[in-house]
Amino acid sequence: MFRNYKVKKIANISLITALLIAAAAGVVATLLHARGQADKVLCTAIRVVIADSSVNRFVRKEDIPAIFRRSGITYFGKKLSEISTREMEKALTERSLIRQANVYTTADGTLHVTIVQRKPIVRVYTDNGQSFYIDDEGFIIRPYSGYTSHVPVASGRITAPFGSAFRGNMFGFFEEKKRDNALLRQLYAFARYVSKSAFWQAQVEQIYVTAQGRVELIPRVGAHVIHLGTFDNFEYKLHKLEAMYTKGMPLKGWNAYEAIDLSFGNQVVCRRKANS
Repeated sequence: MFRNYKVKKIANISLITALLIAAAAGVVATLLHARGQADKVLCTAIRVVIADSSVNRFVRKEDIPAIFRRSGITYFGKKLSEISTREMEKALTERSLIRQANVYTTADGTLHVTIVQRKPIVRVYTDNGQSFYIDDEGFIIRPYSGYTSHVPVASGRITAPFGSAFRGNMFGFFEEKKRDNALLRQLYAFARYVSKSAFWQAQVEQIYVTAQGRVELIPRVGAHVIHLGTFDNFEYKLHKLEAMYTKGMPLKGWNAYEAIDLSFGNQVVCRRKANS
């Protein structure tokens, strides 16, 4: 009986091995067939999908063929086997507005391009005339003339250690060039916090840094100025302000104050308008 069991076990192993070999042969045959088809089929169309176009519109569908042309990449009329999708993805992701690109071809001769844009969280105007967006990964995006992202605007006494032509991750720049910038780091952290909160996205319109390094916020609703002090402990300060907005503002009204100061520890100091 033991001998029969051993024979059956060996037979089962042989069967599994045979099935695996057959499956592998099938995969190889499929790949060879696909490769053979790719040597015959020509590229006749391009289909571009901007995955997050409802959120950001930095990249348009018509921009993609233009990027390929500027990079010297051709595809129409070429055999699918001659098209380097990896080269195309590299050309696309070298553009500062594009975070991710996926390019592939299908047997009907279509080149498929899927784009994921970068997500800006703040637009910065420096005191030396630079203008750029910072995305949620700390990547510097130069403004695109065809579109403006609806994110908070930061201005005032803000300097940038990189030149106006720089495009890339600012944290990588700080590390590589040994030229850190504490204010930009704090501004990024603050803007990222705001971008993750539906409440604060609807409230914060402008961030202004005074000559003394004090931070002022201009809300989207109401005619008051919010004195944040510095970016230190901004989460706690915004928590205090949110409590006031949800409990006190409905009673007093959004236009009752001209200034709200969050820089005094546990207190929220409000200054009424002269005529209220």
